[in-house]
Amino acid sequence: MAERDFIFRQGSTELILPVTPQSYEVSKGINVEIVNIHELGDAILTGYGTLATIKISCMFPANDYSFASDNDPQPYINQFAKWVDGKRRVRFIVGGTRVNVPVIIEEFRYGENDGTNDIYATIIMREHRILAPVQVAAPPDANTSRGDGESGPGTSEQSYTAVYGDTLSGICRKFYGNGSADYYNRLAKYNGKSNPNILMTGEVLRIPTPLP
Repeated sequence: MAERDFIFRQGSTELILPVTPQSYEVSKGINVEIVNIHELGDAILTGYGTLATIKISCMFPANDYSFASDNDPQPYINQFAKWVDGKRRVRFIVGGTRVNVPVIIEEFRYGENDGTNDIYATIIMREHRILAPVQVAAPPDANTSRGDGESGPGTSEQSYTAVYGDTLSGICRKFYGNGSADYYNRLAKYNGKSNPNILMTGEVLRIPTPLP
């Protein structure tokens, strides 16, 4: 089986590791929150996926080995140090696999350990995601009638500050035990939100009980 290339690209610069690492590790998951719903018990609310973390250990040889494509470690050290110091967004590719990810190099460690002048390094990368601008609905005018959003007799109200990964559906499941479109659309209307799919981290919601 042919050896895979481990490739780093940034702009017009391409760097291929001189020795194919024996392994690499990709860690990816989702945000999970466990909440207790009255009379129903614990429930798991799933949020957005987390950014992938990638870790590899590699070698920059200083000697002429048959398994290495280069024997000068310094250009590799200099390039990785430049990317780290410059906080550069780099594309990491493992040939022949699905790994083709834009990353920021979070940590670059290197040193010698056997007296041969060969350099052994550990590279830890974090997936880099460019945030697209999000249109935020303007808050309702305090002097404007809220219509169906007004609290009626026997209605209590509390506030909730949205955190990363929250959705109106998840918030409705948390407070009302029901995350259906009917519920989150009513909660959006109560809070003067024209788009129930837009929820910003730090946004404060009014949570009435019962939900009008």
